[in-house]
Amino acid sequence: MGSVPLQRVGKLATATIILTAAGAVVSLITVWASQAAQGDAEALLDGTISTDEFVERAAPYALMTGVQGVATLATAVVTIIWMYRLAKNHRTLHRGTTWGPGWAIGGWFLPPLLFVIPFLMFRELWKAADPDVPIGGDWKSSRVSPIVPLWFLLYSVIPIVLLVVQSSSGINLGASERDLAQQIVDDQQATIIAAVVALAGAAAFILLVRGLTDRHRRLTGESTTQD
Repeated sequence: MGSVPLQRVGKLATATIILTAAGAVVSLITVWASQAAQGDAEALLDGTISTDEFVERAAPYALMTGVQGVATLATAVVTIIWMYRLAKNHRTLHRGTTWGPGWAIGGWFLPPLLFVIPFLMFRELWKAADPDVPIGGDWKSSRVSPIVPLWFLLYSVIPIVLLVVQSSSGINLGASERDLAQQIVDDQQATIIAAVVALAGAAAFILLVRGLTDRHRRLTGESTTQD
């Protein structure tokens, strides 16, 4: 199998795990910043601080929200490359998968925010990476780890429900500082719940990446050589 032009996935998997863990830490810091901003928001609504003071004190929360967005984007890029290589290797090994390498990119955008295609692709990648099924064997009957549907539940289904709940009480982008303060106060519980779900989703994704990469490397023989 050494002559087959397979792409290595070990380092990408490690990078994905590190970025996912970093994003989870940022989520925790964002919750802390949100809790601090709540006191300032309540002070503004009570009239004990000015709008300028509120904007200045709430800056860390806004900053961490931006950092969280950057961390999410970085994780998404590395994840897409990792998935692409997995799918490409399966095609190289003549595992007739439904979701080809291109879906490692487009699948995250169709349909928007639902991540149905990545879920289906992860299921197929998990089956196709079964190291106990020889090349040309019936890998489609392999079992899928429960971590795959658990990840989908934590990463897609529950967050969408929370997003709908938060959007129902959201404000316009041009809202005043007092409206923003009111939103921070009103969304505290939802923010904490979303953070807990995000942490659980990150843990599930890390387990998924580790498990799928281990299966794939044993299938391709990458685990027998150094990265």
